[in-house]
Amino acid sequence: MRQARLVRRLTAKSVLEDMGWKGARLTRMERSEVATITMEELRRLSEIFAFPATFFTTAPVSRVEPEDLSFRAPKSTLESEKNRMAQMMALSGDFLLQLDAQHKLPPLRLTPRTDLDPAAAAAAAREQFGIGPDAPITDLTHLLERHGVPVMMRGERFGGQGLEDNHHGRLEKHLGCSAWIGEFKERPLIALRELDSWERTRWTVAHELGHLMLHVGIRQVSEEHERQASRFASEFLAPFAAASQMVRGEPSLVNLLPVKDRWGISLGALLPHFYGSGAMSTDRYEMLRKQLYTRVNTDTGFTWGRTEPGWDDRAPERPRLMSKWIEFIYGTSSAKEIALVHNMIWPGDLIVEITKGQRVASTARASTPRAAKDTPTRRPPVGDGVVTDFASYRSRERQA
Repeated sequence: MRQARLVRRLTAKSVLEDMGWKGARLTRMERSEVATITMEELRRLSEIFAFPATFFTTAPVSRVEPEDLSFRAPKSTLESEKNRMAQMMALSGDFLLQLDAQHKLPPLRLTPRTDLDPAAAAAAAREQFGIGPDAPITDLTHLLERHGVPVMMRGERFGGQGLEDNHHGRLEKHLGCSAWIGEFKERPLIALRELDSWERTRWTVAHELGHLMLHVGIRQVSEEHERQASRFASEFLAPFAAASQMVRGEPSLVNLLPVKDRWGISLGALLPHFYGSGAMSTDRYEMLRKQLYTRVNTDTGFTWGRTEPGWDDRAPERPRLMSKWIEFIYGTSSAKEIALVHNMIWPGDLIVEITKGQRVASTARASTPRAAKDTPTRRPPVGDGVVTDFASYRSRERQA
């Protein structure tokens, strides 16, 4: 009941009024493992929450609270927002477990190493995933999902009234979070905001992987934990011993561009990575940071800090594990269809929210995200089953 209420953004007071209950009955029920109600009350709860009645007679498996999430919430984040996010992770975890019960998900090949420093833990993670210390990671999201770490996209805005109202309200400020789900917290789950930036998408996934490797069992992530996860992400994406071989002389924004291109990591992340690894002085680091946020990208009109060179060279990575497993089990990728036809305990709009941003098939036509009025338009990516922009190509040929 608490999960359904938080997901629908309903207050306890409004539920009490709609149910005709008085006093602390709802609070007592939400805190109890088992409660007894009449069939008429069950029907009414199902109507109020827009959840199937079977949801309320099925015991939850994953238990996730805000302090279990590995992210530092901005100070402006409301407790109700944190609680809703935690329950969405719990419900997503139970949905994954349901899929696993019907068709086994890839086995988890991630062993946390809380005994190691971030750089050593990054090397250990690469070894666990079978990635050499001098090999770039082409598709980080696919790599994690192939090794049993599901990734989900969140397109949520705070301030709406429920799952169908996500186009209202303000965007959540944090980029991602992660948690261990299941009865014994045996499987990790990463959730990230749906981003148009391939650099920030990869970085967020790597950062959350750092939390999963380094901070198991830690509640209330601190600033130091965030720094450790960031250090892990840099070393995991671009091991310094290998990446630094590409730079002759002192690092600069220009000679770091080939490093960005090869290893798939932004200049904004490479600067603290090289600085923290002892490759530049504090004065040079501060100078390059200033250049990053003052030099203008002539293609976009924004500074490099907003759109670095190569900002549109890749399409943002998108997960596929959940959509693929839904196809394996149900023969369709329609979330609402499987909720109706297969009599699931979750409402169709919740499954849509959980599976949002999943790639349906590798051959599907890629869509260009709608550009905000203050965001440059991304050129359509070319190759790997994506439609080529021949009009743009012919235009460049004529100019040549």
